Amino acid sequence: MANPQTPLSPSHFHRITNTSNPSNPTLDIVNDHGTQNSTGLLKLTHEGYYSGQYWAFIPSPASSNPNTFRLRTWWLGPNRLLDVHADDTSKAVLRRADDTPHALDWRIGEWGDGTWWIGNEASGVLKVMDVGGENRRQVVLREKDEGAKTQRWRIEVIREINEDEFQDRPATPEEGEGCV
Repeated sequence: MANPQTPLSPSHFHRITNTSNPSNPTLDIVNDHGTQNSTGLLKLTHEGYYSGQYWAFIPSPASSNPNTFRLRTWWLGPNRLLDVHADDTSKAVLRRADDTPHALDWRIGEWGDGTWWIGNEASGVLKVMDVGGENRRQVVLREKDEGAKTQRWRIEVIREINEDEFQDRPATPEEGEGCV
């Protein structure tokens, strides 16, 4: 069955929550070196109003598939995009847009139960976000498996994106500083 177009809006931030665990861990960014020097590593943590949990889904300019997006967070800004780690395609990372891109396009598909899979084909095989590690707080990429409950994500709108730096157009003088 073909996946219907996802209800993702490029003008809104979304929260991405794993549904396999009763604590509903939420996709976030490791706060290791501040916004400028962050490693861009992902983690799963408790839901909160943290800017690392605010995800923007931007339709991919490189794909005609309406379910293909580029992902970025409010915390690290519009110049960091979700990518697959170059040395290990089982890991995702937010990479600077000016770095050599590896696999910026992410396909989003519905499982049919109201949850979504988020995947990338960097390795030549579709791998989707999954939950791993001893404490089930790590994000890993694994081959898509309909039976794996840990690959199911709830995606919900948090709020509209109002920040000028996230707009794909320059601000006009009417929107600029010092205007009343």
